[in-house]
Amino acid sequence: MVQAAKHNKNESGIDEINDRLRSDRFDNSGKIADEAAKNLARALKYKYPRGIAYAKLIIAAANFLQSRNDIALKNLTEASQWFKKNTNEKGHARSILLKGNIFESFGDYEKTLSLWLEAHKVSKEINDIESEGEACNQLGLIYSRLCDFPKALEYFKKGLKIREELGNENAVASSLNRTGMVLRQMKRYKESLEFYFRSLEIRTRNNKISAIPWTLLGIANTYEDMQMYPESLEFYEKGMTGGDKRCTLQCLMGSGRIFSKRGESEKAEIRLTESLKMARDLKSLVLLAETYSALASHYELSRQPVKALKSYKQYIKVQASYQSSETRSRLSNIEVANAIEKSEQEKEIYRLRHVELKQAYDIIEEKNKDITASINYASRIQHALLPEIEGIKGLSARCFILYIPKDIVSGDFYWFRKKGEKLIIAAGDCTGHGVPGALMSMLGISFLEEIINRRGITESGKILDELRLEIKRALHQKGVRRETKDGMDISICVLDNRKNVIQYSGAFNNLYVVRNGDLKEYLADRMPIGIFDMPDKDFASQNIPCMKGDMIYMFSDGYADQFGGPDNKKFRYSAFKTLLAGIHNLPLKHQRQKLEREFNDWKGDNDQIDDVLVIGYRV
Repeated sequence: MVQAAKHNKNESGIDEINDRLRSDRFDNSGKIADEAAKNLARALKYKYPRGIAYAKLIIAAANFLQSRNDIALKNLTEASQWFKKNTNEKGHARSILLKGNIFESFGDYEKTLSLWLEAHKVSKEINDIESEGEACNQLGLIYSRLCDFPKALEYFKKGLKIREELGNENAVASSLNRTGMVLRQMKRYKESLEFYFRSLEIRTRNNKISAIPWTLLGIANTYEDMQMYPESLEFYEKGMTGGDKRCTLQCLMGSGRIFSKRGESEKAEIRLTESLKMARDLKSLVLLAETYSALASHYELSRQPVKALKSYKQYIKVQASYQSSETRSRLSNIEVANAIEKSEQEKEIYRLRHVELKQAYDIIEEKNKDITASINYASRIQHALLPEIEGIKGLSARCFILYIPKDIVSGDFYWFRKKGEKLIIAAGDCTGHGVPGALMSMLGISFLEEIINRRGITESGKILDELRLEIKRALHQKGVRRETKDGMDISICVLDNRKNVIQYSGAFNNLYVVRNGDLKEYLADRMPIGIFDMPDKDFASQNIPCMKGDMIYMFSDGYADQFGGPDNKKFRYSAFKTLLAGIHNLPLKHQRQKLEREFNDWKGDNDQIDDVLVIGYRV
């Protein structure tokens, strides 16, 4: 009897320590992980399964906060085995939430959303109010990542209400901060600031030293978006102390941007240069790219074009690098996580995580033996940069894209963006195909994003003028003899459905408009995006009246130039026009299928000679 009482006392002590450590897990995650490991040893000594599971869950959470996902996954997997058999335990919902956190850090938002919805359901079923509030907060985060801001706000406010009812002030401050973030993204700045300042008041009162700078950063970002530069600078300056290095770096960079916008060039350069050094020290490619972008904008404002171009090139280079490494890391992590979910053996987990995948990627990166795998990977990156037609509301019902690369990667690219009431569509055909063409296509997409999204240019001719200038700068084209004439042919359409007008400009790529079986061709300027034998002149902008039901076709030369047929000749534009005029009344899906089938039938056993791109849009 005495022995049993002593044993129960030991178990109660283990539970109390686990509860305390969970409450304190955000304060010093490294220290919490060490204390939880000691408590795990106690639970193992007394053979207490519940204590073991909760201690491992705390170890997993603390290591996740330190970005040590391998240790987090190992402990989470082991803890989850017990919670799956004891589903009424609060740790069950908490383990699902943590698994969602890990998948969110990998960028697997579909899996994350599924897990957090499950955690929300489970927490309500077992009346775990705290986990329900956490689930709402996390669901708000994933919806903000997916740019569904109204839904994100809905969940953030639900989570905030629950946390306020529980009286958990630190959790309330977190919900207030995230609500402020999504309101800023929705450009509801006044409301955003109200939530940020409420969070700041709580964190200051509770002396949450490491959390306060993140709130200050959010306030500064909001004031910067509002172009209230003195206020923004004040909060960037305050946020530079007390937080972790990433927060300090972002405040430093923000203050540099503000100094630049205020014309205080020397101060701006000092801050941004210091940011650059910190980003390198942290080895954060994302922050490094952001700093180079800020430097490029600063040098452009301060009329230092050579430095601006140099910084912008570094930005493009680092951005491509981190997109590549991020994608590779995300794929690696997701593979590991899925393997771990199926495995209960620690050795198997480490073998998968630390041996097979690491060796595989080391071989690819260091020895570069598997060229095909590298190109396949480049293809995934290129496809990730190409916009999804579903990303613009209603576009998938009006548009089809036939995209057939000659090789694994393509020199053809398409791009579209909604800017106010205007829809902008581009169809590009870069010099060459395969890897060289793909690299040029990435430049084209990056520059279109810059010209239209950041500079706000929406006139089709001016877009091409700016694009030509950027390509020539990036490729150092000066017009000297024997200089390579890399560049691209492209067509741009700016559609304004309110005015029933298509504004079109082209660099060698013509435009077809079909109405009631009648195809009309609009001619492009006979000059490319890039260096040209003749002096540069502005691209023309043609305003074309349109009617409901008109079909617009944009394309590269790959379809018409394909060899095939009974005499092994080119398909030719005359046949291409006849084909489009004959199918323009078909549903978009059927048009695409008809074009693809006709192309493959014509090509037969011949090699494809070039990349193929056809975009069809119904007004």
